[in-house]
Amino acid sequence: DGGDSLLHHAITLNNEEAVKFLLLNNANPNLANSRGSTPLHLATEKHLKPLAEILLGRRSTNANAKDEDQYTALHWAAQNGDEAITRLLLDRGAAINETDGQGRTPAHVACQHGQENVIRVLLSRGADVRVKGKDNWTALHFAAWQGHLGIVKLLVKQAGADVNGQTTDGRTALHLASQRGQYRVARILIELGADVHTTSTGANTPLHVAAETG
Repeated sequence: DGGDSLLHHAITLNNEEAVKFLLLNNANPNLANSRGSTPLHLATEKHLKPLAEILLGRRSTNANAKDEDQYTALHWAAQNGDEAITRLLLDRGAAINETDGQGRTPAHVACQHGQENVIRVLLSRGADVRVKGKDNWTALHFAAWQGHLGIVKLLVKQAGADVNGQTTDGRTALHLASQRGQYRVARILIELGADVHTTSTGANTPLHVAAETG
């Protein structure tokens, strides 16, 4: 059963009464299963806001517990595009810039998965889009790489993301968009001030990259 507690099982079954009963009888809301998932992780993964709300109603529930990938519940809400649970977690003290095993914040994850609704919430709550994850990737790098046009605009115009920020190997968001053939994103990045002459490792400009991959 993957080390699931009775509380995990009650959440899997979406049984609100059982969750309340177990908590009243001092079930540990922070007990993790074999994947490192707490009941709150599970409720968030399954989009079960009422159950997440019950769990977070317990003062002892850790809103920032991490699973085996070092994901918090907020990372899961961001990945799943669950705006309601994102707001709930932030209201209950979830750390907005907490990083996972690859140095990604919930904002990185939302950008990677194209969850514009969640990014808007995170930005309105003060998420730091300058945080660099593994290989110095920022939220903007992920959004450009995946071709999420609306998010790219939001990050640069509203959140002040560095349009010419470089990854460890020197690639900018424009390099990444060009490499993936995301030309609508590339065009917007140039309009927003991206430097077409910035060179990455191997002295490639975005124009070289576009020519090679085009």
